[in-house]
Amino acid sequence: MPNAAVETLQMPMMTRLAPVTDVDVAARTVNLVWTTGAGVRRYDWYNDRYYMEELSMDPKHVRMERLQSGRAPLLNTHGRYDLSDVMGVIPSAELSDGQGTASARFSKREDVEPYYQDVVDKIICNVSVGYNVYEMDRIPPSADGQPWRYVAIDWEPFEISLVPVGADADCGVRSDDPVVRAKGPSGPMKPCKFSTRNAPVLTTNPAAAGQSTRKEITMPGEENNTTTTAATVAVVTAAPGQRDLDAARAEGARAEADRQAGIREMVTLGGLEPAFADQLIAQREMTAADAGAAVLREQAKRSAAVNTRSAANIQTVSDETDVRRAAMADAIVLRANPNPDFRNDASRMGAARQFRGLTLLDMARESIEAAGGNTRGMSRREVAVMAMNLQRDLQVRGGMHSTSDFPEILASTVGRTLRTAYQLQPRTFTGWARESTAPDFRQVARVQLSESSAMREVKEGGEYKSMTFGDSAEKYSLGKYGGIIAITWESVVNDDLSAFDRIPMSLAAEAAALEGDIVYGILTANAAMSDSVALFHANHGNLLTAAAITDVSLGLGRAAMRKQTGLKGRVLNLTPSFLIVGPDKESEANKYTSSNFVAAKSIDINPAYNTSLEVVVDPRIPGDDWFLSAAPGIVDTVEFSYLEGEQGLYTETRQGFEVDGLQVKARHVFAAKAIDWRGMQKNPGA
Repeated sequence: MPNAAVETLQMPMMTRLAPVTDVDVAARTVNLVWTTGAGVRRYDWYNDRYYMEELSMDPKHVRMERLQSGRAPLLNTHGRYDLSDVMGVIPSAELSDGQGTASARFSKREDVEPYYQDVVDKIICNVSVGYNVYEMDRIPPSADGQPWRYVAIDWEPFEISLVPVGADADCGVRSDDPVVRAKGPSGPMKPCKFSTRNAPVLTTNPAAAGQSTRKEITMPGEENNTTTTAATVAVVTAAPGQRDLDAARAEGARAEADRQAGIREMVTLGGLEPAFADQLIAQREMTAADAGAAVLREQAKRSAAVNTRSAANIQTVSDETDVRRAAMADAIVLRANPNPDFRNDASRMGAARQFRGLTLLDMARESIEAAGGNTRGMSRREVAVMAMNLQRDLQVRGGMHSTSDFPEILASTVGRTLRTAYQLQPRTFTGWARESTAPDFRQVARVQLSESSAMREVKEGGEYKSMTFGDSAEKYSLGKYGGIIAITWESVVNDDLSAFDRIPMSLAAEAAALEGDIVYGILTANAAMSDSVALFHANHGNLLTAAAITDVSLGLGRAAMRKQTGLKGRVLNLTPSFLIVGPDKESEANKYTSSNFVAAKSIDINPAYNTSLEVVVDPRIPGDDWFLSAAPGIVDTVEFSYLEGEQGLYTETRQGFEVDGLQVKARHVFAAKAIDWRGMQKNPGA
């Protein structure tokens, strides 16, 4: 049509608040007024301005078929992605006397019952209607300071929802968010035809009206593929003088809208709050260009009021989020295992005290709220699933601005408990064996250097000769072991603390036991070395004649170790520092290494050097076997090794695929190998 501008845009679904009027307990129904068509203040994302939305209550303008079908749903806060969102049905709805009324019948499902009871008890008092707008008549303000009016002249209600907050979902604080305003609306979209008038009608003459233009815009709804075209509107001619006045007013309205939009754009680009834009708009002489300079002046003013120390001198000592996570983790550990040592740590106890008494589900709610979400009206299962980031649609419906950090808290708690328990496990080999690391899983060759060649006399004016070393290599490679601890949403609902105490301790004990099995297995297996001779063998000079532990047998073992020679035949003069026995020889070992030993005969006096031996008792040493070992810093004996950077247990976390929850994987990379036989002696015992 002439003088009509047509465009297609995108707009989100609309909702309006309405009250519950009365409840029929026997029929499980409630009566409600879902609209009166009154004006609601909203925000036009595309033109950057507020407007009053009005719903025409003319029956010709409202598509009631869906709401009157008897199949329209009663939803939980407009949820539409899960069957559990459906709380009931709308069996009847009417539009008469300028208002819309309806009856809603509740489901008898167990999960719906708490919400129905809250309605009966007048705790939940509000409903919200969701509707699509197909055609809107936009009317500019007739005077300065008045808002635009958008009148819906073709619209369709399609669902009614119980809502917790008594405010319209599409107006209020959200529209003041400059980030949201910059990005525009989101959600399901619906085509909508907009008719924008050039000027308001100021005459009652039925033959006079202002010109109008048509626009096509998409509004939110169920279907997204509808195509609309410009429609024809009646154009009524006003008197020439009136037309000039209307045109001037329309031009002034457009100029004012452009001025306000320009000012708001300058403020948004400057990173200042919308309230500052309102201050500038209130200054009638302020233009968009002037607003740019005003924004720069305001930025400079605020910068001058802030401490201008160099950023290089600023250090973040602690982050509030990190402090809260650590405090929650400490509170979980304290509940799982009230450790007296923990209670004596005043700093940790002070931070954790604010969360004491909270169940895992309570902490899940705290984490959701910290991410900007709201759990009111949610079931225990929904809270647990939402906190563990298992269903994105739940987080969106709950209003979360970011993902929950609850999984990080749980994983941190498990990881710390696991590593602490591992460190507390008894490992008897760490004193007499040598610790090392390997960079990767490839085979490692540990070279055993021999003694050097003999020093040679240097005559006056003579030259020094190079010294040589012999070597031999023992090879081994790291092995990888591990297990997974699963924390499901069911364990959060059940407040099951076993994953933070018993399970990590069991896994840590298993890791420490595995190390002991590998290290002591070297002594008991007596495998061949790189020279194809068993570790303990007469050819190695370290296999003694079977005897009980006495001062005599200890002396023979000490003498045999002193006589060991290097690869070049040099005597090494080694001495033992450890006496390694099993439970059956513990008493003998302690007896002959004790300074309190009293001999029956003077010739049985225990030599003082035996008291310097450190007794190591491990149940993996079988029967009467006993061993002497030199200190690992003097000569190589057995070497145990971890992966470089992962000494001990190492944990990783992921969202569970096999389980609905969190999986904490404990990985342990470990290996051990006898590097040299010269520093060890074995006696089969008697």
